[in-house]
Amino acid sequence: MERWDRTSQLLISAAIGVSRTIGGLPLEHPLDTIRTRWQANPTYSRNALEVVREIYRSKGILGFYSGAIPNTTRRAIKQTYRWPMMLFFPNSYRNHILPSRIQQRYPRLPKILTGLSIANFEILIINPLERVKVWLMTSPKRISLLEFFRQRVNTVDIVRELYRGTSAVVYRQNVSWVTFLYADELTKTKLREYKKTQDLNHLDLFLSGMIVAVVNTGAMMPFDYVKTQKQKFFQNNQSMFEIFRTTLKQDGLSRFYVGWKIYFVQYAIVAILTVNVLDKLEQKFKNSPVNKS
Repeated sequence: MERWDRTSQLLISAAIGVSRTIGGLPLEHPLDTIRTRWQANPTYSRNALEVVREIYRSKGILGFYSGAIPNTTRRAIKQTYRWPMMLFFPNSYRNHILPSRIQQRYPRLPKILTGLSIANFEILIINPLERVKVWLMTSPKRISLLEFFRQRVNTVDIVRELYRGTSAVVYRQNVSWVTFLYADELTKTKLREYKKTQDLNHLDLFLSGMIVAVVNTGAMMPFDYVKTQKQKFFQNNQSMFEIFRTTLKQDGLSRFYVGWKIYFVQYAIVAILTVNVLDKLEQKFKNSPVNKS
């Protein structure tokens, strides 16, 4: 049987994460741009096609790749660390932190704690890049990345603007990671119990990924909408809770889900690929003896 030392496992999972970013970006970034523009100005467009036309009129084909530089950087960085964390944090909580009686009572607690750990670790890293990405995506015309910094007169102003919308990002990341890892663990466990086998085929993992995408999309979109309102080019200066209250009062709950079909497709791609690869890596590393020397 193959022997895997811990460094090799970390490097392999990090490399897979980065390759996922590079491979998925050409398709996922335009979808992200369309969704973000629609969230930023939901009253201006009735459907995705109108958003597409508006982007093309104001920015041309390259407008669909506005914010590609900060987005690629953001995703490459977070994919590098999140895959090793997804693979090894649950076992760390099981083997070294949580008492066995707690694990018996709450078997999915290691996944929940892993989600919270990753979410709060990455907030400080990804929020500045997320802010610049949204700012560029929602600008009325094509604009240089450097323009963001030219418009800020001093370091304090730049830092404050880079971390605009952090409160919404905190909620979004925590909700996203916990629902993703919990739903991933639960659906695969139930499938294995139903099929009475530990080996899940590609169809099983596809169905699991779709379920995870539905849960993740439904839970996270309201917080993502508020984040976009806080970080867009013509930003909303209300507090996160004021935006929630005003939106619910004026437009109802459905406003938080504007562009949900695009969001679902985008997250279905991510979730399906992630669930499939994550399961294969978990099973491979779990079944392979680890050489710690």
